[in-house]
Amino acid sequence: MNNADMASSDNSTLTQRAYAALRQDILSGALVAGARLRIEALKNRYGIGPTPLREALSRLAADGFVLSEENRGFSIPPMSLADLRDITDQRKLVECAALRSAIERMDDEFESQVLAAYYKLSRLDERLGSDTGEVLPEWEARHRAYHRALNLGARSPWLTKFQEILYDQADRYRRLYLPHTRVPQAVVVDHKEILDATLDRNAGRACELLANHIERVFQIASQSPVFAEEVRP
Repeated sequence: MNNADMASSDNSTLTQRAYAALRQDILSGALVAGARLRIEALKNRYGIGPTPLREALSRLAADGFVLSEENRGFSIPPMSLADLRDITDQRKLVECAALRSAIERMDDEFESQVLAAYYKLSRLDERLGSDTGEVLPEWEARHRAYHRALNLGARSPWLTKFQEILYDQADRYRRLYLPHTRVPQAVVVDHKEILDATLDRNAGRACELLANHIERVFQIASQSPVFAEEVRP
């Protein structure tokens, strides 16, 4: 590998590191909604140079985590119930389309992937009521994996990409209101009912249950004190 290739590889690694760090801080709320993202401040925060940071910010803008405005630089998008309403509606369209396609194509591989993802999630579903704070980070990861498994059976990279982007956007809201709200038991029940309908190859029922499950994100958020002063969409 020559010097130019090494420099390109190093820059790519730094861009990926910057992307991951910024994304995590935006999701967790460490970088608050509406804040301007100034390169000098980010250099000091992450110890990464301006070129990888700008490349990471451009990628985050493409994924909807960052706003890019000509002559104004980058900022974190504001959060509102109206925005979450839109995210929720589009998640229903994408995830239900993917699940319907996955059920129509169902094979042993899809069935085993969904069962494995559900099993891992259900082990933590049982503990949510007693030690939510302790298990919540891992529950979030397993919850994400379960939704992803339901969509992967469609074998559509585009549907999977859109599902992941929309899930990330919903996750940004979920992390905002979860400290003020417990995960309701109905969410746990949803997981098993969606699994059963999927394995029964009942696409209509599975999609209805999944849409209702996704809608709960909005309904829980709308009752959170975080959005108490907003007019409900």
